Amino acid sequence: MHFGVVVAVLYCVQFSRELGESEVERIARMILEQPFYDLTTEEEYASIEAALVEDSWERDLSWQPHDEPSVRDFLRRLLEHLDALRPWQEPPFRALGLDRWEEYKRGTLLAHVRLDLPGRDPMHGRLRSVPGDEHELRALVLRLRSGDEVALVAPPLPGGYDAVLMAVRPHRPAATVIEAFLTHTAYPRERVSPAARRWWEGRSGGTLPPGVHPLRD
Repeated sequence: MHFGVVVAVLYCVQFSRELGESEVERIARMILEQPFYDLTTEEEYASIEAALVEDSWERDLSWQPHDEPSVRDFLRRLLEHLDALRPWQEPPFRALGLDRWEEYKRGTLLAHVRLDLPGRDPMHGRLRSVPGDEHELRALVLRLRSGDEVALVAPPLPGGYDAVLMAVRPHRPAATVIEAFLTHTAYPRERVSPAARRWWEGRSGGTLPPGVHPLRD
């Protein structure tokens, strides 16, 4: 994976005529705020560092305009800039795996979420099919900068735009977690409807994806 981070960096600078300090700062901010492959900053840093240790890169990089010495120099300056920004803050959000999927599927219903088109909705675009799920559900598990962990769950496309936001106990109060989700993902507030906290309050602005069975208070 370590060279994959270098390739991701090169894709981001392939149209840059020069690899100057402005590009170093731009990519550093990207690493800190929008991690490649949902890696931690330490993992991204270590991957670039490992690539620089290699004496030669036996990869075809002819698709990008910068020669290897220029790229190596850029990566060294990038690491130096990242070092200067320590201590690193957690990114606003980072995707986790689906290892705890069954817990989220039967966790706490926080809110109903009306998704936009995948190309216009960064959260929708990150949803992935849950392997082996009989209902072909799609999900995204996030760790927010606040420390809260949530799952966005939606039915399959086409038509799967009524999603839910779930949490696993123990978690902070629902309203607090929802606010953290809105803050750190910058998701449109008007698309998120807090769920009813008691069963007798009835429906609260959305339907449940098939197979999702939340805990009841």
